[in-house]
Amino acid sequence: MLNVLTDKAATAAYSPAKGHPVVIYTCKFKPEHFRRGVEIVKEHFPKAQAQSETHKKRFNIFLERPSTHEIVNVSFFDGGPDVDHWHASKERLKTVDELQNMLVKPIDVQVFKVDHIAGAF
Repeated sequence: MLNVLTDKAATAAYSPAKGHPVVIYTCKFKPEHFRRGVEIVKEHFPKAQAQSETHKKRFNIFLERPSTHEIVNVSFFDGGPDVDHWHASKERLKTVDELQNMLVKPIDVQVFKVDHIAGAF
């Protein structure tokens, strides 16, 4: 069973480390679909069964820019099955398909690896 944590509980449970995959997904919605599209992205992607099946932690940061009708999901993966497994999952593809007619253009997907983590406290 997938346990979805938010805010401080999420950051306490998992912190990205050097070498972990990180994917930046940018969704630009048609204005009339922005609010509903954001709800779908924030609700469906963290809870997808494909994430639970891999038994890996995933940390999502959602960034909204209402003025341009965009949401960005910065998604950190804790290693294990690669990002391609997630991208090919039926659950993810079902959600992407649901979003297609709401988007101005296809979801922009950029895959990186964490190189360095720093903070000032």
